[in-house]
Amino acid sequence: MKTMPNVLFVNLLTLPLDDVKAVFYLKSIRTQSVSMPMGILYLSAAAKKADCVGEVGIIDYVLELGNSGKYSDMDAFIEGVAKKSAKFEPDVLAFSLNFSASHAFFTRTFCALHKLWPKAVTIPGGVHASNIARHLFTEIDIDYVAFGECETSFVDFLREIGESSIVNIQGIYSRRKLPEAGHVESANFVDDLDTLAFPDWGLIDMDRYIVSLGRQRDIGKVQKHASLITTRGCYFRCTFCSAHTVHGRTMRLRSAENVLQEMQLLYDRYGITLFMPEDDLFTANKKRVLDLLTAIKEMSIPGLEMQFPAALSVNTLDESLIDALMGAGMRILVLAIESGSAYVQKNVIKKNCDLVKARRLASYAKSKGLLVRCYFIFGFPGETKEQMRETVEYAKTLQVDWCVFNIATPLVGSEMFSQFVEMGCIQDCSDAWASTVFDKRQFDTKDISADELNDFAYRANLECNFLHNPNIINGDYTKAIDLFQDIVRKHPFHVIGWYCIWLCHQKLKDEKESMRLAGVISDLVKTDNRAKDMLITYRDLMPNLPGDVA
Repeated sequence: MKTMPNVLFVNLLTLPLDDVKAVFYLKSIRTQSVSMPMGILYLSAAAKKADCVGEVGIIDYVLELGNSGKYSDMDAFIEGVAKKSAKFEPDVLAFSLNFSASHAFFTRTFCALHKLWPKAVTIPGGVHASNIARHLFTEIDIDYVAFGECETSFVDFLREIGESSIVNIQGIYSRRKLPEAGHVESANFVDDLDTLAFPDWGLIDMDRYIVSLGRQRDIGKVQKHASLITTRGCYFRCTFCSAHTVHGRTMRLRSAENVLQEMQLLYDRYGITLFMPEDDLFTANKKRVLDLLTAIKEMSIPGLEMQFPAALSVNTLDESLIDALMGAGMRILVLAIESGSAYVQKNVIKKNCDLVKARRLASYAKSKGLLVRCYFIFGFPGETKEQMRETVEYAKTLQVDWCVFNIATPLVGSEMFSQFVEMGCIQDCSDAWASTVFDKRQFDTKDISADELNDFAYRANLECNFLHNPNIINGDYTKAIDLFQDIVRKHPFHVIGWYCIWLCHQKLKDEKESMRLAGVISDLVKTDNRAKDMLITYRDLMPNLPGDVA
């Protein structure tokens, strides 16, 4: 192999294979959230900084799914995007396998790319790959697996693979080297994050990424956005999280100067004004974060905004930090609460979120004019229906702008995954990994069936965000109408959205518009089966339906 090997990174879809197939064969509108592939960008930057690599490219399936209409089927998409993207013969195919849901798409893609470039050395890495390496070696003909945080080990790997077909590097394992059982040693952590090169933004199509449908939430004008990572690690031990298997539990923090330099470069080169830290625990160190936010506030970037799509920790947040975050351009506060049951917090998920504090912070943020979103999860191992109901009632009391209700998803490497395996609910195999999605349960437990749980989560959404929307409760009907109009524009069949608009006009005593809306709802139920099904299923949530609809 060449002394300076050519590397082709592969950015995999994070959808289950059935959802990917539906895009091609059923013309599904299921979309793939587009976020910058930070792991790939850091690895590429590290290799280039070390001057140990020849040409570098990327096969970006995430970005290209939007062009799926150009391809006859899924396999044509996989091969077509690869051929289009590769401007050189790769010596190394490096797959970013972070998410369990990507597993089936990965194996399908691997076989296609291995057929295209049979001489290329193959190496997947990321959270999911780090936790299922032994299985990967039995399932497909891969050469190596990367364990953990791999900027340093990947550089060493490229140097050694250029000289020999056998490598001996901590965190990089071949089939021959991987122990049959027991602990597998990960790559060494990067202790000083300031020594890392900034992400290799030039590797990807930044013009498309910065305006893509990503994890940002728009208020007013759409801004050019980019992801940041300002810390690594998380010292909490939430049972549903597997991030510690790659980044560990010890916090490592970039300096304020280093973060500001990256932000300034993103603005100068690409016009980025919306910055989205993807840290697991951004507010881990209060002094450090206050210094950073103060410095960001003083930057000369017009319209600078910050959003935190991964949500902020209630236990490390307080009013002074909220003020500082607002000063640095935060207009949306996202809180990760997960459960409204104190018992579940302490004894089931080990998050120990202070529920009284969460309510206080949400109220404070609302009083400051922030848009507040809260995240909750249903279906933890051993969580009862009564405890889930406790979460719904707690969420209602917050009176925040929106509550997001997800399904407990057993990620490989998390304590929760092992719990579900031990309970006999799932097996530790590719079928279980490939079906991990956050909005739908695929298996039953003794506490609740999959169908019951999925319906429970959707009902919670309807109850908290629609029927008990704080704008309706507080009499701000005009704001509520604007909110629900946005819902029905995106989902015209959404009978409950239309019902809430009708209800607001009733409260405003606008009889003419109320009558028109009653006709809209009636026509929808007659002409759209989705609307009819929603009405039948959730009729009990709409006690005041217009007479001709009811």
